[in-house]
Amino acid sequence: MAKVFLGLGSNVGERFGYLQKAYDEISLRSKIISSSAIYETEPMGKMKQQNFFNAVIEIETNETLDELFSFIKLLEKKIGRRARGKWESREIDIDMLLFGNEIIETERLTVPHKEMHKRKFVLIPFVEIAPNIIHTKLQQSMASVLKDCTDNHSVTKTHYQFQHFK
Repeated sequence: MAKVFLGLGSNVGERFGYLQKAYDEISLRSKIISSSAIYETEPMGKMKQQNFFNAVIEIETNETLDELFSFIKLLEKKIGRRARGKWESREIDIDMLLFGNEIIETERLTVPHKEMHKRKFVLIPFVEIAPNIIHTKLQQSMASVLKDCTDNHSVTKTHYQFQHFK
């Protein structure tokens, strides 16, 4: 079983609804170990768009990295993600942050996620559920990575929480 951390984000329409759909679909395929609160965050890049809702979930899976990545991309389409350019709005965005102790750098995928250490909207919810997990490339705890992060975008905890159905 691999321990995997996924980042979920949405800033189009019913943002929490998209996150919950992703959570539900992932829970049908993998065991969800923990989930952060939902945070409202300023968008990076193009600022003239709605704020994001972001969260991090920890799962255990028997799938390979490639199988899980393919599932995530299909799930984004199933939930309703439309193709847009970089930094554009998203119905749902699911990023593989960590996959066990793997370090992968291919054209298709980079794990650990290559920008996560620069993004408080990922680090704050990650540290909420797993502060002592080691970033496999930086070899620092996620709490230390957050402490060193210079991102100044707003990240605010909301009252939303994932509904657990099983």
